[in-house]
Amino acid sequence: MEKRMSVGQYAFYYGVTTGFALALISLLSYVPVLGTIAWLLRLLALVFLTMYFVRRYRDQFNNGVLTSGEGFLLTFLMFLYIGIIAALYTGGQIALMAAKDSQELFLLLQQTYQDAGIDIPDQTIRDVIKIVPYVVGIFYILGHLVVGAIFGAIYSSSFRRDAPYPPEGQPMN
Repeated sequence: MEKRMSVGQYAFYYGVTTGFALALISLLSYVPVLGTIAWLLRLLALVFLTMYFVRRYRDQFNNGVLTSGEGFLLTFLMFLYIGIIAALYTGGQIALMAAKDSQELFLLLQQTYQDAGIDIPDQTIRDVIKIVPYVVGIFYILGHLVVGAIFGAIYSSSFRRDAPYPPEGQPMN
């Protein structure tokens, strides 16, 4: 008897797992030798992990069958969860950097606005600094949703496998 797991449950488990794996790979950007290729490693890991998990769902948890709709939904939901983890990771990184260098960042923004001839209150500049991690997080999620839709279309057609037809004379389930 083969195991059964819902598409949403599987997408959550392995989307979050992939998201954490990609966050760990992103830490390689701080290693001097690997910093320049960390983005390539992250991209390759994203493609191969999501591809592996979609095929694994089809073969081990869905009786070897994957419809186009299931494939698209699974991939899209996985990318949603990957995007949430990426948004939390990147937003947290930016928030930590902004907190650490907030005075320097404040002075830089203040000087930039003055050079542009814009008179802006100091509190507004501080509010802009505080909102940046949230804006970046939202765009990370939206970006992963767009990529998830593209990969979902590709994976759903590539890994689709219909249920076998029953022998003649037997009803379909």
